[in-house]
Amino acid sequence: MADVQPPSGNESLQCKPDESYKYHVYTAVYSVVFIFGLIFNIAALYVFCFVCKKKGNATICLLNLAAADLTFICFLPLRISYYRNNATWIFGDALCRITTYSFYFSMYASILLLACLSGLRYSAVVFPGSISVKTTIKLCTCVWLFSGASTSPFFLSGTQIRENATRCFEPSGQFSWTRVMYMNYFALICGFSIPFLVTVIFNGLLIRHIKQIPTEKKKIRKLSIMIVLVLSVFSFCFLPYHIQRTMHLYYLVHHPNICSLHAILQRSVVATLCLAVLNSCLDPLLYVFVGHGFKPWLELICKSKTKLYLIPSSTDIGDQQLMEVQMEAMDLGHE
Repeated sequence: MADVQPPSGNESLQCKPDESYKYHVYTAVYSVVFIFGLIFNIAALYVFCFVCKKKGNATICLLNLAAADLTFICFLPLRISYYRNNATWIFGDALCRITTYSFYFSMYASILLLACLSGLRYSAVVFPGSISVKTTIKLCTCVWLFSGASTSPFFLSGTQIRENATRCFEPSGQFSWTRVMYMNYFALICGFSIPFLVTVIFNGLLIRHIKQIPTEKKKIRKLSIMIVLVLSVFSFCFLPYHIQRTMHLYYLVHHPNICSLHAILQRSVVATLCLAVLNSCLDPLLYVFVGHGFKPWLELICKSKTKLYLIPSSTDIGDQQLMEVQMEAMDLGHE
């Protein structure tokens, strides 16, 4: 999200809360997210594309989710550099616009894909085979197209000169923030509220269904973990962010002169924005517990390294384990 600043110009009082603390916070959080998010999401793409030969609906959805996360992560070094330089942008107006756009595009693509994942898992359990892989691919394609088109207005937010420094992610002026407020209302309804409602409904129906049928303990555990993880990502990362952003933009536009209130809201921006970007590090948990072939691949690597030191001459056992892991991944891919 663009850092929300009090409107500048003659339209309002110049509220100038202390901002120095947030530069260190953003630099630290973004650096952690970049390192872990890059490693886990690249590993996920590798497994889903090359290790897992039989790709089910959930695998395809998670593959797209990893790609969406990487879209944002690839531009994180520019944000890190920006805040390390005390909010001074040195990469030009075009990259500023692309970096701003990448955050919103990635976030809303991730939200929509999580909603799709919930619907796909529900249909797979309640109506097995009702949704084909081709349909899932078309659904993911629609998510990319809708996310790309609906977030394209964020390209309008470029660099601004403020306090003798080139700023990025910081629109200025009453008109700019009014436009952002209306864009936020659209994103709040179409990009978050509707997908969140869909996710809650499908997971609620899935919980009710698995309580009524005799299911293998392992499968119930897997479905339960998926439900908890998806709802946790929504509740922990996206819900506080959208509530805070809506409140902050409303007061910026309609009550711009209440400096004490804006100081409080400005600090809450830092917390909720950090929670939102942590989404890129929490999504890999879904790859481990839901992604077909991902967990067996990790277990194979760990076991192979252990065998390398403990039983260097026992190749037959390693081959047997490799075959078992591959069979398990292929079996899961049919779901």
